[in-house]
Amino acid sequence: MGKYIFVAAFLLVVCTGRGQFGSQRIIYMDNGLVTSALAADLDGDGDLDVVSGSRTGSYNIAWFENLDGLGNFGTENIVENNLFDEVYSIFLADLDGDGDMDILTTAFSLDKIIWYENLDGQGNFSVQKIISNTADGAFTVVAGDLDGDGDMDVISGSDFSGLAWYENLDGQGDFFMHLIDNNVSGTRSVVAIDVDGDGDMDIVGNSTAPNKIYWIDNIDGHGTFGEPNSIYEMGQYVTNLITADVDGDGDTDVLTVSFGDNEVAWFENLNGFGNFGPKKTISNILDKALEVFAADLDNDGDIDVLTSSGGTFDGEIVWFENLDGTGSFGSKNVISTEHQFPRSVIAADIDNDGDMDVIASSQNDDKIAWYENLTILGVEESQIDPIKIYPNPTDGLLYIDANTKSVIGTTVFDILGKKVLQQTGNIQQVDISTLESGMYFLRIVTDRGEIVQKIIKE
Repeated sequence: MGKYIFVAAFLLVVCTGRGQFGSQRIIYMDNGLVTSALAADLDGDGDLDVVSGSRTGSYNIAWFENLDGLGNFGTENIVENNLFDEVYSIFLADLDGDGDMDILTTAFSLDKIIWYENLDGQGNFSVQKIISNTADGAFTVVAGDLDGDGDMDVISGSDFSGLAWYENLDGQGDFFMHLIDNNVSGTRSVVAIDVDGDGDMDIVGNSTAPNKIYWIDNIDGHGTFGEPNSIYEMGQYVTNLITADVDGDGDTDVLTVSFGDNEVAWFENLNGFGNFGPKKTISNILDKALEVFAADLDNDGDIDVLTSSGGTFDGEIVWFENLDGTGSFGSKNVISTEHQFPRSVIAADIDNDGDMDVIASSQNDDKIAWYENLTILGVEESQIDPIKIYPNPTDGLLYIDANTKSVIGTTVFDILGKKVLQQTGNIQQVDISTLESGMYFLRIVTDRGEIVQKIIKE
């Protein structure tokens, strides 16, 4: 069975195609003013762990091991607790080319860009390694291959010294600074992405004075950047932005949230070359919008939008369904109201069941939590009217006891949603002996509905 643990629950499925989320599951709750949380496999065991940054408390940066691949987390593994500064931004990337995830962060008051090497691929990290100590008011940092040489460079946004990128000289984490624009101030979000479809990494970001969303062209693919191209210059300050193909046309659009406007919106890349259309508002009734993330939350093949919002002692984690795959969004769906000032929200498959769960961190209740996505392969789970499937795990035959229902078809999917086996007719057993060992999903069609059950091939 390996790392998989079988839970004997039999699940009736209602085919609505809408994402539903479970109750809050705490990863961490202590003192510390948690500001961020990201997911990656830090210890090389094939599942997603969680990395967090904090303003105060017992750690500045820590990670939490996903102990069983099902979302049961251990206590904090401290990476840094002597930074003497507030951590607002973290990013995960393989900076030294050894195949594991290292950690990038900023130290705002110390003007530092820092990385921590994953020494053994198992989550044991080095002491801080300074990339820069002259990034005046360093706030946000990301990584991407800006010069096309196959390694990960670093991009930072600072309040008072603008945008810069740091060339990874040897592919092993020795960096050299290049200034991009020292007139860009108040940057809270930077993304490295190909905006104009020419195959290299451009930069998308935001600024103050004026409140502006912009992108900058990587002119030669080697890190020579042009002047900022305006995407939007009106309204309140943009708290956070990301990029995603919102309308399914194969290019990079931009998603934003604004704390002052209570708004989440998107901007269409009209021709795939970086010419953006007017703002398209998804919602303007979010109370103090803080963060935005894009992912397929309902398993229908398009990009939905996940946001956090809230004040000092309240907060919401909500999502908006992309109704038609072209950027027409429905009303907000509430995942949780159990966070106080939720600073970050992301989606990732925490429990290895093939769908995107939600991880949120909130500053004023010092909490990191995750919410299981109960949608599997586009259908929802609930615990009523069971069908019995046994033995599970098995190395060969699965038997189906459908009680009074008649089974008229079965389909087996792998964890990525690929169909690997299908049968029709009056079925009482399924032979999975030809499949490789691992976790699968069995969809059973009956004369009264459908169910999806997790199964394990030994």
